[in-house]
Amino acid sequence: MLHSTFTNRYEIKYLASLEQARALKESLSNVFSLDKNSSKNLGYYNYSIYLDSPNYLFYREKQEGILKRMKPRLRTHLKSLDDEPRKWFLELKGRHGRTVQKGRTEISEESTNMILNGSFHNNRHDLNSNQFEVLFNKHALLPVVSVLYFREPFNSELFPNVRITFDSRISGSLDFSTEKFSNRKSFLFPPSKILIELKYNDSIPMFILNLFNKNNLQEITFSKFALCLESCFDKIPNSSRLNANFFRI
Repeated sequence: MLHSTFTNRYEIKYLASLEQARALKESLSNVFSLDKNSSKNLGYYNYSIYLDSPNYLFYREKQEGILKRMKPRLRTHLKSLDDEPRKWFLELKGRHGRTVQKGRTEISEESTNMILNGSFHNNRHDLNSNQFEVLFNKHALLPVVSVLYFREPFNSELFPNVRITFDSRISGSLDFSTEKFSNRKSFLFPPSKILIELKYNDSIPMFILNLFNKNNLQEITFSKFALCLESCFDKIPNSSRLNANFFRI
């Protein structure tokens, strides 16, 4: 089954304490509720494997603040750390200034493993897969870091263009396997910190922004991909050579 979605949205990110996150959820409770996909478990895990060129082109574009940039990744959703992936998605997350676009295509586990092993056979031929194929061949994409975290997503029937997510237990690894997720415990920051993302299309109601301000939440710049990759630099083979030539094209 094929799913291909393209969205244009804005994202605002905040780093909060457990107390701030709890207070914000309470403030939002009359308007927002947990996503239907996570209501039984209060959330789910996102596991992403990010791909980049051998000279880390996409990472460098992020660090250099290039306005128009891309992040290719493989993603699956897990009910628990003991869960096995049921579906894999090929995603291209692009950014142009403050606008985010995301393409998403469901692929087989066999295709996922082929990509991780350095080959890609495009049997979907939708726009997202075609764009990925161009990037894969042009930049010799390979897996560079895996990211695992627990997500609590909230939606609103009153404001269907707004989505608020609470991410915790964010960890990065150079393990690109598709199993044994319970071993991934190299946290990016203490479990007492929560990354909150406010995502919306078009415009955001002022009262929602006021709730964030009321709870003393300030906007931050945050990239799970970049920060998790940096946390693994000292584990990358030949890291001294990489660091010396890191910003050379």
